[in-house]
Amino acid sequence: MPVQRHFIDWKQPLLPAVADYLIHRYATEAAFDLRHVVMVFTGRRASRRMLELLFERASPKWPAFVPPRMVTFQQFPEMLYRPQTRFAEDLTQLLIWKKAISSIPAKELEAALPSIPDNDAIPAWLALCESLRAQHNELAEEGIEFDAVQAALERAGNRQEAERWQALRRIQSEYLMQMDNLGLWDRQASRLIAVEKRECEVDFDIILVGTVDMNRVVQQMLDQVADAVTSIIHAPESEADAFDCYGCLLVDRWTDRRLNIDPEATRIANRPEDQATFVVQELAAFGASWRPDEITIGIADDTLVPVVLQKLSDAGISGRWPVGMQLKDSRPWRLLNGIVDHLGSSRHGQPPDFATMSDLVRHPDVTAWVDRQLQHCGVVNAGTVDWLTELDNYVARHLQTGPGVLLGTKSRRELVGAIIAAVNSLLAPLCPFEVNTNSEHPSSHDSSRQRQLTFDDQPEVPQHSLHHQLESRRPLNEWAAGVLRLLQAVYGNYELQPDLPRDKGIMACCEQLADAAQVLRHVPADVMLRCTASQALQFLLREIGDAAIPSATDDQAIDLLGWLELAMADAPVLLLTGFNEGCVPESVTSDVFLPNSLRTELKLRDNRRRYARDAYAVTALLHSRDKLVFISGRADAKGNPLTPSRLWFAAEPTSLPERVRRFYDADCDQTSPVAGSLPAMSVSDSAAEGSGRLSGFTVPCPTMVPKAPAEIPVTAFREYLQCPYRYFLKRELKLKVIDDETRELAAPAFGSLIHDVLNDFGDSDLVNATTPRAIEDFLLRTLQKQALQRFGRTRSATVAVQLQMVENRLQAFAAWQAQTASEGWRVEFTEESLKYADFRDVKGRSVVLAGRVDRIDRNRFTGQWRVLDYKTSERADRPEATHFKKDEWVDLQLPLYRLLVRSLEFDSEIQLGYVHLPGNLAQVGASIAKWTEADLLSAERTAQQVAADILDLKIDRVEPGQDNRSTEFARVCQDTVIDRNIPWLEHWTGRP
Repeated sequence: MPVQRHFIDWKQPLLPAVADYLIHRYATEAAFDLRHVVMVFTGRRASRRMLELLFERASPKWPAFVPPRMVTFQQFPEMLYRPQTRFAEDLTQLLIWKKAISSIPAKELEAALPSIPDNDAIPAWLALCESLRAQHNELAEEGIEFDAVQAALERAGNRQEAERWQALRRIQSEYLMQMDNLGLWDRQASRLIAVEKRECEVDFDIILVGTVDMNRVVQQMLDQVADAVTSIIHAPESEADAFDCYGCLLVDRWTDRRLNIDPEATRIANRPEDQATFVVQELAAFGASWRPDEITIGIADDTLVPVVLQKLSDAGISGRWPVGMQLKDSRPWRLLNGIVDHLGSSRHGQPPDFATMSDLVRHPDVTAWVDRQLQHCGVVNAGTVDWLTELDNYVARHLQTGPGVLLGTKSRRELVGAIIAAVNSLLAPLCPFEVNTNSEHPSSHDSSRQRQLTFDDQPEVPQHSLHHQLESRRPLNEWAAGVLRLLQAVYGNYELQPDLPRDKGIMACCEQLADAAQVLRHVPADVMLRCTASQALQFLLREIGDAAIPSATDDQAIDLLGWLELAMADAPVLLLTGFNEGCVPESVTSDVFLPNSLRTELKLRDNRRRYARDAYAVTALLHSRDKLVFISGRADAKGNPLTPSRLWFAAEPTSLPERVRRFYDADCDQTSPVAGSLPAMSVSDSAAEGSGRLSGFTVPCPTMVPKAPAEIPVTAFREYLQCPYRYFLKRELKLKVIDDETRELAAPAFGSLIHDVLNDFGDSDLVNATTPRAIEDFLLRTLQKQALQRFGRTRSATVAVQLQMVENRLQAFAAWQAQTASEGWRVEFTEESLKYADFRDVKGRSVVLAGRVDRIDRNRFTGQWRVLDYKTSERADRPEATHFKKDEWVDLQLPLYRLLVRSLEFDSEIQLGYVHLPGNLAQVGASIAKWTEADLLSAERTAQQVAADILDLKIDRVEPGQDNRSTEFARVCQDTVIDRNIPWLEHWTGRP
């Protein structure tokens, strides 16, 4: 008896009609019992919805209703026969594939795998094994051996590819032999044997729901139990000749079918954001006509999910993507991935570096862990020390590649050392430890007892041996047990603490890793991977990373569903986004092992079969939905052009020119999003009233107004002239940027190092020497001392190069210094701090000018004085060029030095200038400004006006930074935003 086919007309949604069919077939007046029924669906969501519908219909009339068993198509085949041996889990299969490849001589693998990954390249090995497993599973599902692929390629004259598949067959044979040796079964091979030995039998009814694309092995299994199988087909009975005896599509009947999608039901969007805008516009047009549960948003292109969800949120609409997050987005996964990066930075037996440690401790759960450890050991008290900022300061100043001999002050050394110890204490649970007969510590192999483990449960691991242990090669299952200990140390027994907010990501990730560890406990030692801690983490994280975390339940949310789930949805309204070629119909053109032409010859799932599947799905949706809108895009998020779906062109030939024009001619398009059609967004700032919607990128208003300064540094004038707002942030609020990714000497630190060396020289006995060699020897010795104190002995190659650059500049300076000393110039003052108390602004208010002068020289022959400022920038620009631009003073530092040195009561005219130490060593030397007295008086008048503006806190502009990528306060000032919003600027009144 063949499989029974039952047709449900596609004028109605499938699942509600299936529920009615089950009631009609199985219900009696007294009972509705489906315990002997197994329903097979293409996805889990459909089975959950089916259960809801059955309870809605059955509960009122049959309180004792017994639901059927519901399974997905992937689970179903193992219900048709009784497996004789335990199946290998997916994770175990990967390990066996790797063992199989490793067991074959490299010479025999060359045809199939010309480049075999290095043993340490765990991600590459996983990718290779996953690919081989995928080919094996897909071919086995169709009952095809690797030999058949080889024969097909030989018939086609493709000898090279045929040899490749012959080598792949060698790997597959080794894999199956390893399975046999371990007493395990491969699931696909087991099904083939069940078919061959006719082992399939059931004592229940089987209802296949919408399974229109079925592999050959399952069809052969169904043949053996056909009298118990009913295939429900979502189509009218008039379409019976378009389906085979199993209810699967006959490809030829669907590839040439005209779908005639109405162009008026199609929206063409330029960008992904426009597709999301169309969705919101359609929803706005519905008003109250449809409830959220009566609307579905179809997502044919997964990259549109965040865009659509964000646009819905902006409009005040709740959307739900069933997949929710993936485990790779969860806190534990990201914590473990940070540990991978940290451990992976270890080189040549050295501990991991500071850079990855700085990244790791920024994970919120690690931050909390370190904070607790620091408080526990008494290094910091709660809330008293910002240890993360102190760590950044240490790294930025000392630029050590990794923890070694700690540098700097004692307090900072102690703090940084405690942070390193805290991170090591976090990593320590990864290391396996032995059972002590007098201890309660469980062995890493002991799975018989389950109890909460905290860090205090771990025996101390000496820090000098910790990283050696983590770099040792151990069985993967031992590392997996260590991962669980680490997670328990950080999160505790999370699921057993009801007082904590239940984070689904934490729970799901911990559960998945626990499941993986449980599987690994049963993996035979012969195939167990031996690896380092970092490699083990890479393996486990890759295995679980793509698993989904279910989204939160929200009855008012509109469901977003993927393309393959839409056929089973029963909402009467569907808005389908991503209706483009490559998504609908799906097309695979880059399969390395099985290209589309080979798939067609082998009768595997090819692009033609995918087209038929999607053409059928569109047809069913067109008939079963009250409203269906197709939304296509002209470009993806990166601006790459997209093409319209071939299904849109499956129409009357006379309509094709207009469809082409409608898609590609944006000027003629009448379906672009209508500006202002979205629900109005409220603007909180009163300055925006009546002016339309402003940008959401708002520069923060200066809410803190400190008292006017009694003293102004001469360098502050330049900062104010450049940008009053940035001056306010830096000088008034004392804000500063600490770069936590510093890997080399930044320009200020580079200049500061040279200044420190020259300052020591200015205080030395050689300050007026005329011998270049003596000066040079002193400068280089001082540089070495400074570098050792600041950077230690372990330096990056970049810092070593920069120190060599400093040496070169100091050597050139020594030659110039000897020459200028021989000309009679003597250094009288070095790094002299001076103040000028008689300065008044344009309003007559007194304010002190302050500054530190790098160097003041006097010529012993002429009595001439000169005030010099060291400049280490790459360009040796003259003082006139750096202080005066476009007929305006942009810097007042040197002119104001003239006022500062009045307290020294010089007896002659004063020169002002720079000592240049640029990259071009030929330009090292002094550059004296050629300002007239009138020029200097003009600078002083400008300074009086700037001082008044500073005292009044006049902020009349926020200038964009000169380099948006690195300018200090660039993010606060919204430098990279084209339409930044500064609503407070024209109303700012300064200090009260």
